[in-house]
Amino acid sequence: MAHPVAGSDYPGSYGELLAWFAEDEACLDYLDWLRWPQGWRCPACACERGWQLTSARRECAGCGHQSSVTAGTIFHRTRTPLTVWFAAAWQLTSQKHGISALGLKRVLGLGSYQTAWAMLHRYRAALVAPWWVPKSQRLSSEATRCTAGIETCAGSSPAESTVFLWV
Repeated sequence: MAHPVAGSDYPGSYGELLAWFAEDEACLDYLDWLRWPQGWRCPACACERGWQLTSARRECAGCGHQSSVTAGTIFHRTRTPLTVWFAAAWQLTSQKHGISALGLKRVLGLGSYQTAWAMLHRYRAALVAPWWVPKSQRLSSEATRCTAGIETCAGSSPAESTVFLWV
């Protein structure tokens, strides 16, 4: 699998982000492309036939199951426009030390601190690997006899990222 390329697979600048994702429809199309790169499949029966109900919902022709491109993601049941979510992702990942909820509220002009905090909370929860356990909660190596894991310190580019293996 080839590495994603800025400008063709994802925006290379904030200006490109605003141009690519000026409306929610464009965001939904991008999520659709990411979620189902070989085309839509019903999550219930794996049928490839179905039809579009709304911009984000589809119904399976085989079993009648309805699904959404945002179902099961951090965007599930959000009332905040996806354009704002995408801009928040850019702000979170493009700054060396991330962004605070108050900073995000100010930059994006969000109505409340709680909205900014909830968005960042969902993004940060999604960025943590499901198997990761904080050091304070890890068992000692004598108790487990064999403990191994990987910790990643992400930089602004893959070349700047650092991976630590602990045993």
